[in-house]
Amino acid sequence: MSHRRTGAPALLLFALIAGPLAAQGGSTIVEWGLHGTFTAIDSGRTGLVAGPWVALRTLGSARAVASLGVGTRSGAATGRGQLALEYLLSPRAAGRVGVYAGGGLAGVVGAGKGGYLLAYVGVERSPGLSRGWSLEAGLGGGYQLRAAFHWRRFPPGWRPRK
Repeated sequence: MSHRRTGAPALLLFALIAGPLAAQGGSTIVEWGLHGTFTAIDSGRTGLVAGPWVALRTLGSARAVASLGVGTRSGAATGRGQLALEYLLSPRAAGRVGVYAGGGLAGVVGAGKGGYLLAYVGVERSPGLSRGWSLEAGLGGGYQLRAAFHWRRFPPGWRPRK
């Protein structure tokens, strides 16, 4: 299977998810930020990528996420893209930590190339405010740890909860 065709299902999945969220216009929360993702495999190979992160979130708890990263894996250049759906348990939390779970697809080029399923859990500082950090752990092309910082744009009338 060619590399062009392996990414098509992931792009189609994201378009099917993000399209309806974006169509909500003023009722969609837009998030963006930077992330660093560390991966490790049982055989001792490790990788680290960093790059942009973007998400569309409903006024409820669902979030469609896309991220890209470039870096190194076992001393060789690599690139990683991820598309995922997340569910936030406390989407309006302000000044406290909220918990979320997610799953999706990851594609890796260069060292460690291939496609992987993702499953993870995370904590996020103040998902109801205009910025915050997140930490997550899960599986996807090995064990994965991710740290990110997010900025958010809320629709008019948004009210966080303390």
